Amino acid sequence: MNDRRRQRLAGDMLQSLEDILSREVSDERLQRVHVTRVKLSRDGSHATLFYEATGTEEQQLETVEAMESARGFLRSQLALRVRMKGTPALSLVFDSSGEQGDRTLGIIRELNSD
Repeated sequence: MNDRRRQRLAGDMLQSLEDILSREVSDERLQRVHVTRVKLSRDGSHATLFYEATGTEEQQLETVEAMESARGFLRSQLALRVRMKGTPALSLVFDSSGEQGDRTLGIIRELNSD
Protein backbone atom coordinates (compact mmCIF):
# COMPACT_ATOMS: atom_id res chain seq x y z
CA MET A 1 0.00 0.00 0.00
CA ASN A 2 1.46 3.38 -0.95
CA ASP A 3 1.87 6.20 1.56
CA ARG A 4 -0.86 8.40 0.14
CA ARG A 5 -3.46 5.63 0.28
CA ARG A 6 -2.36 4.65 3.79
CA GLN A 7 -2.70 8.25 4.99
CA ARG A 8 -6.13 8.60 3.39
CA LEU A 9 -7.34 5.37 5.00
CA ALA A 10 -5.95 6.43 8.38
CA GLY A 11 -7.82 9.74 8.04
CA ASP A 12 -11.03 7.92 7.08
CA MET A 13 -10.61 5.62 10.07
CA LEU A 14 -10.02 8.56 12.41
CA GLN A 15 -13.15 10.31 11.21
CA SER A 16 -15.22 7.12 11.43
CA LEU A 17 -13.96 6.34 14.94
CA GLU A 18 -14.88 9.82 16.16
CA ASP A 19 -18.37 9.33 14.70
CA ILE A 20 -18.72 5.85 16.21
CA LEU A 21 -17.63 7.02 19.65
CA SER A 22 -19.91 10.04 19.63
CA ARG A 23 -23.04 8.39 18.19
CA GLU A 24 -22.97 4.59 18.34
CA VAL A 25 -21.48 3.77 21.74
CA SER A 26 -23.79 3.52 24.73
CA ASP A 27 -21.05 3.19 27.38
CA GLU A 28 -20.82 6.61 29.01
CA ARG A 29 -17.13 6.04 29.86
CA LEU A 30 -16.41 6.22 26.13
CA GLN A 31 -18.13 9.58 25.74
CA ARG A 32 -14.96 11.17 27.17
CA VAL A 33 -12.71 9.69 24.44
CA HIS A 34 -11.11 11.63 21.62
CA VAL A 35 -9.08 9.72 19.03
CA THR A 36 -5.99 11.82 18.32
CA ARG A 37 -4.28 9.76 15.64
CA VAL A 38 -4.48 6.52 13.67
CA LYS A 39 -1.29 4.87 12.47
CA LEU A 40 -1.76 2.22 9.81
CA SER A 41 0.89 -0.42 9.08
CA ARG A 42 2.47 -0.59 5.61
CA ASP A 43 0.34 -3.53 4.54
CA GLY A 44 -2.82 -2.22 6.22
CA SER A 45 -3.23 -5.28 8.43
CA HIS A 46 -2.72 -3.44 11.70
CA ALA A 47 -3.85 -0.04 13.00
CA THR A 48 -2.76 1.70 16.17
CA LEU A 49 -5.33 4.08 17.65
CA PHE A 50 -4.00 6.85 19.87
CA TYR A 51 -6.67 8.38 22.08
CA GLU A 52 -7.05 10.69 25.04
CA ALA A 53 -9.77 11.00 27.65
CA THR A 54 -10.97 13.76 29.90
CA GLY A 55 -11.71 13.39 33.58
CA THR A 56 -9.88 12.41 36.71
CA GLU A 57 -7.12 9.83 36.74
CA GLU A 58 -9.59 7.21 38.00
CA GLN A 59 -12.04 8.05 35.20
CA GLN A 60 -9.22 7.81 32.67
CA LEU A 61 -8.33 4.32 33.93
CA GLU A 62 -11.99 3.31 33.58
CA THR A 63 -11.95 4.70 30.05
CA VAL A 64 -8.88 2.62 29.17
CA GLU A 65 -10.71 -0.51 30.36
CA ALA A 66 -13.82 0.47 28.41
CA MET A 67 -11.80 1.03 25.24
CA GLU A 68 -10.20 -2.40 25.58
CA SER A 69 -13.59 -4.04 25.95
CA ALA A 70 -14.98 -2.08 22.97
CA ARG A 71 -12.09 -3.00 20.65
CA GLY A 72 -14.07 -5.67 18.77
CA PHE A 73 -17.09 -3.41 18.39
CA LEU A 74 -14.93 -0.59 17.05
CA ARG A 75 -13.30 -2.93 14.54
CA SER A 76 -16.64 -4.28 13.33
CA GLN A 77 -18.03 -0.76 12.92
CA LEU A 78 -14.91 0.27 10.98
CA ALA A 79 -15.46 -2.71 8.68
CA LEU A 80 -18.92 -1.36 7.87
CA ARG A 81 -17.82 2.25 7.33
CA VAL A 82 -14.34 2.26 5.78
CA ARG A 83 -13.83 0.60 2.42
CA MET A 84 -10.81 -1.68 2.70
CA LYS A 85 -9.86 -5.17 1.54
CA GLY A 86 -9.60 -6.29 5.13
CA THR A 87 -10.25 -4.59 8.43
CA PRO A 88 -6.99 -4.12 10.34
CA ALA A 89 -6.39 -5.52 13.81
CA LEU A 90 -6.56 -2.70 16.35
CA SER A 91 -4.08 -1.71 19.03
CA LEU A 92 -5.14 0.95 21.50
CA VAL A 93 -2.72 3.44 23.04
CA PHE A 94 -3.74 5.97 25.68
CA ASP A 95 -2.20 9.27 24.59
CA SER A 96 -1.41 11.64 27.44
CA SER A 97 0.69 14.03 25.35
CA GLY A 98 -2.04 16.70 25.32
CA GLU A 99 -2.20 16.63 29.11
CA GLN A 100 1.59 16.82 29.36
CA GLY A 101 1.64 19.72 26.92
CA ASP A 102 -0.91 21.62 29.02
CA ARG A 103 1.23 21.11 32.13
CA THR A 104 4.34 22.26 30.30
CA LEU A 105 2.58 25.41 29.03
CA GLY A 106 1.36 26.12 32.57
CA ILE A 107 4.91 25.89 33.90
CA ILE A 108 6.19 28.19 31.14
CA ARG A 109 3.45 30.73 31.86
CA GLU A 110 4.28 30.57 35.55
CA LEU A 111 7.97 31.18 34.88
CA ASN A 112 7.21 34.09 32.53
CA SER A 113 4.94 35.78 35.07
CA ASP A 114 7.66 35.76 37.76
